[in-house]
Amino acid sequence: MILRRTERFIARELLVTQTAVTIVLLLVIVGGVLARVLRDVAEGSIPVDFLPGMVAFGAFKGIVFLWPVALFLAFMLVLGRLQRDSELVALQASGMSFAALYRALFWVAAPASLLLLALMTLVVPRTEAQIDSMRDLAEQRSDLVGITPGRFLRSRVGEQVFFAERLSEDREALLEVFIYREVDGEAQVTVAERAIPDPSAEGSGFLILENGYRHVGVPGEGSFRMLEFDRLRTQITEPDAGVGSRGFDAMSNRELWDRRDDSRARAELEWRLAMPLSILVLTLIALPLAQVPPRSGRYARIPAAIGVYVLYANFLILGQGQLADGRTPLALGLWWTHGLMLVLWLLLAWRKGLLGFGRGARRLDREEVTS
Repeated sequence: MILRRTERFIARELLVTQTAVTIVLLLVIVGGVLARVLRDVAEGSIPVDFLPGMVAFGAFKGIVFLWPVALFLAFMLVLGRLQRDSELVALQASGMSFAALYRALFWVAAPASLLLLALMTLVVPRTEAQIDSMRDLAEQRSDLVGITPGRFLRSRVGEQVFFAERLSEDREALLEVFIYREVDGEAQVTVAERAIPDPSAEGSGFLILENGYRHVGVPGEGSFRMLEFDRLRTQITEPDAGVGSRGFDAMSNRELWDRRDDSRARAELEWRLAMPLSILVLTLIALPLAQVPPRSGRYARIPAAIGVYVLYANFLILGQGQLADGRTPLALGLWWTHGLMLVLWLLLAWRKGLLGFGRGARRLDREEVTS
């Protein structure tokens, strides 16, 4: 009963610390995603009204992918504190085995791994599909949406430049508009007091310009034609509104499984399984990695833990790329990356005696007690 209570205590400490680490990482991720999306909005590649959705989806993806490292760091912090305060030594002296310590760790790691598996296989693909849909819609919308008042904006397609001095008070029209384009070797410069989207047009590429002038001619020849208008309907060149193509990361598990002979589909499918599995592998590594002399401090092994995670993550990214390119056999997949980390765990566990034999095999380290 005492051991069970101890396991619950350790599991509770792990859960609280993991929540704190996740919140910190979430704040960092939101800041990075917000900066990237704001840059895209300023460049006109994403409409400003897409900003909240893109930030939310990007932050969700980021925290899902960084969840394993958040849990790993939480384990290292809690185990480091227990080791610093000699609580791990006391628990071992009272009869708590390494198996019981692992049981406490997996009380947190196993549900987290299952939850991440559900997110990676069900929620993340839908999130990717939603992001692709938003980007396709942004590509199909007129460049007018991406105009920031007071800034020149070059069209993504065609030799066109837009400029608007400001928005109207109701934010439904652009005021003091300048449009430059080249048509059949001639330059067209259009200036208007006001521009609004044409509500009768199919699509978003037509504007109604009000009270303005259009100058047409060849630069350098000095002969320009001028057209004065009260209302002028003009088309803004935009990307072709084709059917958006979905990436493999937006496909469902069934679709990926049906295409499992395709190396790219296989790489995506195994990536979704690799992330939850990495939580379990990192949990195994956490305990022997945290075994340091009590007075070393709770942060003594944090650099080593970060190094282990970076190594693991780079192996996974490298393995996914090689598998997608067809340079790794489909039967091998990403399993070799987990195998290498399990070898590392066996080596660390052997050195610390967690397997019951090896250099560190003992119930209680006398040197740690005397220190």
